[in-house]
Amino acid sequence: MKAATRIFFEWIMLLLGPCFPFVAEAQTPPLIVSDSLQSILNGALPSGFAQSGCIMRVESPGQWVWEGAVGSAIAGITSGEPQTDATPAHHFRVGSITKMMVATCILKLEEQGMLDINDAIDDYLSASLIVDTIQASDTVRIRHLLNHTSGIANSADNPTCQMDVLSDPLGAHTLPEAVYCGASQGELAAPGTDWSYSNTNYSLLAMIIEQVTGMSYQQYITQNLFEPLNLDNTFIPASPQITSAHMGCYWDLGTWTDLTVIHPTTYTGWADVVSTTADLIKFYKELKAGNIINSTQLATMYTIDAASFGYGLGLDFWTFSGTDYVGHYGEVANTSGLFFCDINSPLAPDGFYISYNFNVQGAAMQADIDNPVIQFLRNPSIGIEENTASTFRIYPNPAEDVIHIDASGNPVNEVRLFDVYGKELNRIDVHGRQDLIAINIEHLNSGIYLIAVSGNKGIHTQRILVR
Repeated sequence: MKAATRIFFEWIMLLLGPCFPFVAEAQTPPLIVSDSLQSILNGALPSGFAQSGCIMRVESPGQWVWEGAVGSAIAGITSGEPQTDATPAHHFRVGSITKMMVATCILKLEEQGMLDINDAIDDYLSASLIVDTIQASDTVRIRHLLNHTSGIANSADNPTCQMDVLSDPLGAHTLPEAVYCGASQGELAAPGTDWSYSNTNYSLLAMIIEQVTGMSYQQYITQNLFEPLNLDNTFIPASPQITSAHMGCYWDLGTWTDLTVIHPTTYTGWADVVSTTADLIKFYKELKAGNIINSTQLATMYTIDAASFGYGLGLDFWTFSGTDYVGHYGEVANTSGLFFCDINSPLAPDGFYISYNFNVQGAAMQADIDNPVIQFLRNPSIGIEENTASTFRIYPNPAEDVIHIDASGNPVNEVRLFDVYGKELNRIDVHGRQDLIAINIEHLNSGIYLIAVSGNKGIHTQRILVR
C-alpha cells in the first residue's frame, strides 16, 4: 500500500472511532458504510424508465448488516399499479438464482442416496423424452445438467416459445413443453464437451426431483428447503400474481413490456422462486455453513469441470478486481444477484454477502453494483494517493449545496472530488486563490465523498458527507 494511501486509510479508521474493532454481534454498519452503499445504490438506479427501482442488502458476517432501496415498487394489487416506494423488504422474482436452490436439492438427494449426479438421465426420465425429444449424441448425465455441459439448447432461445410467453404471459406451461422448447433447436455439442447456459437443464432437473421423490417439484423444494431454513418470505407462487408488496418486472423490447404478472409455470425449475434479499442471503449462509448439504456435497457443488467455463453445480464463478465472487445472477424481465465475495479488509474481514434486485431487465449490475461495492469495502480510500497535510478548513460537513474551502494565507491550486471507491468526479483549477472558495455540490447524490485540496504546503484530504 502506498504511504499516502495508508495514511489516508488510517485517518478513515480514526474517524470511524468506536466502530472498530467490530464485535461479533454488531449489526449497525459504520456511517461510511451505510452512506456509501446507499450512494452506490442511488447511482445504479436505471434511467429512462419512470418506474425503475432497486433494492440491495449487504452483510459482513459477524460484523454488520446494511440494506437500502431507491425508486419504485408495486403495492401488491396489480401489475404496475399502484406504485409505492421500494423498500428492502419487498419480494421479487429471483430469476435464475433459483438454480442455486435446485442444485442444492439435487445434491441433498445424492447425499441421501436417492441418486448419483453421475447417473444418466435416462435412468429417471421417460424413453420417449430421451429418444424423441432430446436426441443427444451421447449419454447426458445429471452432472451435465447441473453445470450446463449437456449440449441441450436453451428454451429461452426458442423464438416461437418466447413469443408464446410474450403474447400470453398468463398461459400455463408443462415441464415436457419447456424441454421441447429447448431440445427441438438441436444439440449444441456432445454432452460433457462444451458449456452453454441452458434453462432447459434445470427444467429436466425439476422432472428428476419429481421422479425420485414422488412429490411435485414445488412441494419438494418448499418442504425440504424453504421450511426447514425458516425462509418465511421465500416461495413459489401458486398464481400469476404476487399479492404482497413486490418489485416489478419490466423489459425494454423497443417499448417497455410489463411481465410482473406471469404464470409461475413459465419458469418452473429454473426461475420460479420469489424471495427477499434477506432470505436469499440467509439461504446462502446456511449453504456455506454446511447446514443444508454436508461438506462433501458442498465441495462437489464448487467443482468446476474442464468444459464448464467457470460454472460449478448451480454456482457461477466470477473474478472482479482480482477478487473471487461466487453465486448467481437472475433475469426474468428484471435483474438480480446473490453472491459471496471473499475479501479480507477492515470493513469486511470475513468477506461479504450481497443480494440485490433491479426491476428492469439488463441493468448494468457488474459496473454499477458489483465492482463499486467490492472496491469500496476492500479499501474506501482507493484512488487517494497524495501526501496529506492539514492546512485547509473545509465546511460545512455534512453539506447540501455548497462546500466552502477556507484558504486564508495558503494558496489553493487545485480541488479534486472523488467518490468513495476512488473515481474522480471533478477537478477544478483555482489558480492560487487565498480567499474563501465555494464548490457547488448540488449535482451530487447523497453519500460519502472525498475532497482533495492542493496547495503550496501540500494536499489536504477530507471525507465529506453530502445530504
